[in-house]
Amino acid sequence: MSARSVNVVQTFTPAPMKTRTLPRFEPVGVDEGRVLWKKYRGNADVERMLLELAQARQTMGEIETYFDSVRRAWEEENLGQLVAMEKIRLLLMEQHLRYRALAGLKPPPRDENPDEPEPALVD
Repeated sequence: MSARSVNVVQTFTPAPMKTRTLPRFEPVGVDEGRVLWKKYRGNADVERMLLELAQARQTMGEIETYFDSVRRAWEEENLGQLVAMEKIRLLLMEQHLRYRALAGLKPPPRDENPDEPEPALVD
């Protein structure tokens, strides 16, 4: 038998996570976080929780940056629209708008010329 080279592509399918739906809640704003930090300074549990919140927000910013890089490369290769990328984009946008609202920042102006839909979606 001759040795044959076979390329195997493995796809990643995450195991379903058992998550509970969180109740609706008023998120902790940036100013509120600062007040809590000052008020509970010295309480290691509260400080750790607030640092965790700040770290999660920073991580979301990093993920958004990496996502934009991947999206640009995908578009440059004219690979069409990937549903998973679109879902991630929408989640990132939702978190970004939520954070801006919490920070007291105005939302960015709406683009008067929205992106053209993919031809396959229009037909």
